Amino acid sequence: MRIRLFAALCCAALASVAARAQVLDNAALSGKYFFVQLLADSPAGQPVAARNLGGSITFDGKGAYGYSGKLGVGTAAATAASGQGVYRVADNGSLTLTNPIRGTLEVRGWLGCAGSGAGSLPGGCGDLLIVGASTEAADSSYDFFLAIRAPTGTAGAALLNGAYTAASLRLADNGAASALLSLAANGNGQFTSLTVLGHATDQGGTNAGQPVSGATYTLNADGTGAASFGSTSTLVSGSREIFISPDGAYLIGYSSAAGPRDVVVGVKNYSGSAAAANFEGDYRIAELTVETLANARTAFDGATFSAGSGTVRALGNGRALLSERLRVLNTRMDYSGVNSYQVSTDGGGALAPKLAQDLKNMALGPAVNLGTVVRAASLAGAQVGLAGKASYQYGIFFAARAAALSGAGVFLNPNGVVNAASFAPAPAPVCPGAIVSLFGSAFAGDKAVATSLPLPTVLGGLTVTVGGTQGPLFYVSPGQVNLQIPYGLKGSSVSLKAGTGTAASSEVTVPLAATCPGVFFYDDGQSLFRGVVLHADYSLVTAGKPARLGETVLIYLTGLGELSPAATTGAANPESPPGKALDPAIVVYFGGEAALSVAFAGGAPRFAGLNQINVTIPFSAPTGSAVAVAIATSTAYTDVVDIPISY
Repeated sequence: MRIRLFAALCCAALASVAARAQVLDNAALSGKYFFVQLLADSPAGQPVAARNLGGSITFDGKGAYGYSGKLGVGTAAATAASGQGVYRVADNGSLTLTNPIRGTLEVRGWLGCAGSGAGSLPGGCGDLLIVGASTEAADSSYDFFLAIRAPTGTAGAALLNGAYTAASLRLADNGAASALLSLAANGNGQFTSLTVLGHATDQGGTNAGQPVSGATYTLNADGTGAASFGSTSTLVSGSREIFISPDGAYLIGYSSAAGPRDVVVGVKNYSGSAAAANFEGDYRIAELTVETLANARTAFDGATFSAGSGTVRALGNGRALLSERLRVLNTRMDYSGVNSYQVSTDGGGALAPKLAQDLKNMALGPAVNLGTVVRAASLAGAQVGLAGKASYQYGIFFAARAAALSGAGVFLNPNGVVNAASFAPAPAPVCPGAIVSLFGSAFAGDKAVATSLPLPTVLGGLTVTVGGTQGPLFYVSPGQVNLQIPYGLKGSSVSLKAGTGTAASSEVTVPLAATCPGVFFYDDGQSLFRGVVLHADYSLVTAGKPARLGETVLIYLTGLGELSPAATTGAANPESPPGKALDPAIVVYFGGEAALSVAFAGGAPRFAGLNQINVTIPFSAPTGSAVAVAIATSTAYTDVVDIPISY
């Protein structure tokens, strides 16, 4: 294979961008919002302590905020709380925010579009909301944060009218409970129907459906209120303080009474007939999850908490590429993987790594008209399973459509820096030596491809600086560039800038990590994410020529980081001896089974930026037409591609 093959593999197109300039900054976030937050503190060897907070938060458009509300700690009734903090909105809509519950931490989140794409706000949003989690916490904290715009006029009970779906997560001394609520509000203070599907640790994790009767609500003119869910449900009962958005599309709440700490987040159901195609594009997501042991002696004995925020790139066909910064086991990790989803005509459905028939764990939010297409603005979901079956993962997740970004002239899209193999979207990092793809506009007048090594730093009249150093280029076109990230970079972020000699883009800052693995893939008509994996004779693993248990295969990827002997940026990887990856923790999984033998992981000889892993498929791996191939490093986990495996 020649360099042209891998240049071609890098060149799948992303969605085109509009002509007018729209990016985000601190000024995009101003005014009064309502928010809820749930935080679990899970120190090793000590009981889990839960806190929740709800109220109003006001942003000044310049980087400062103030909040007031009620804070619940443990099982005591919530008490009044207020405070100030700072925030920063990056050009791609990513957000850092002083954590309201624990001011020593930062919520890492996103601005999402709450409403129509025809609005006047930056990014084309009719309105904004915030999703996030404290993924960089230096302690044992795991949390979930969601904020919606507060009404500026008169709200009242009539604003809560129609069908809604809400997700709830409850944390208490006796364990966790998560549930999906289906509600119908009559606009006059009553929930005419309310059903709950969920599970709890003190009920053995068995998922059950529970009807609720006599549920009521009140809403004040300012959008605050209360909901009463009665006492018949063991999963969701009692009263909640609630908040509603100006258009009635979003409903959030929390328990301020004595007892367990929880949050509830909901969306007005998708209007009209929904299908998988209506969940398409980039959505900003945040989640908080706890996984317990089936035979735990106490509620959280051996439990694993995780919190994350990032992007779901829904493809409109039942598959979605998920990219998140996760905090799990007191460690941060960059994750990319493929999930499946299904959508029923009422907007309900499921989003999960593997779908089960009749699974329902989420619902699409309001429909928005994006010109020629109609898409869901958001979704709300809970970690629940099939009724009558036990499951041991409890959690909540929420996603909102990403703002559309564009610019005139030479424009490097702040969301357009992606791994050239996996195409994992933001916040997926770049890393030393990796091949990345840049998307934007006016990069070049025509296509140009590098034909020899070392790679040029000027191609088609374009240069790209990475941390102030010109990066070597594989390929340029008007809307896409493929280049190698220089070796030797340090720190947690790096800035990129494209220029043509007569014009330049603005700088775009992206996360930088030690490793950022992504396996090259292609669509073979049977799998959208068929990994570029070769047999020992260098023939491609295909459905007609599958890999076999016990066979040693060659996986082609990028993003394993620094090599030894060191590789030169833009030049061919060392050949004799080959450059081995410095990361000591590279593991390959086939269908979830770890390979016992990794013969080599490092630079593919004679190629620039390309990595190769020679690994033996374990006999314990499953067989099938699409067995997942995942790769773990010290800083990342990628689970995007699959291959066929037979006996």
